[in-house]
Amino acid sequence: MMSFPDLTTFSTASVLTILGMAIVTYGMRLGGLLMADRLPQQGRWAHVLERLPGAVLISVWVPSALSAGAIGIAGAVATVITMIVVRNLFAAMVAGMVLVAAGRYFLG
Repeated sequence: MMSFPDLTTFSTASVLTILGMAIVTYGMRLGGLLMADRLPQQGRWAHVLERLPGAVLISVWVPSALSAGAIGIAGAVATVITMIVVRNLFAAMVAGMVLVAAGRYFLG
């Protein structure tokens, strides 16, 4: 017979871990709000900071596309081409995902 864990009690370590993660998460958000006024609004660094989210996304996206093989690379190319043509992020992501899903389904 299967027994279920008792979810009515919490260990001290679990509660402290959850509280610690909450403090760190909200501390990071508060730090971002407090630092936003001190960031440069013009010049080279402002331009770099504007481009940073895209650079982080690409640094995650390219290795996973390459590790997926030819199908992943084809999906990445389809995403880029769709974005250039229609300038719609959602449509570009759908095009890449559909191509990868169809390639994996039909080609293995």
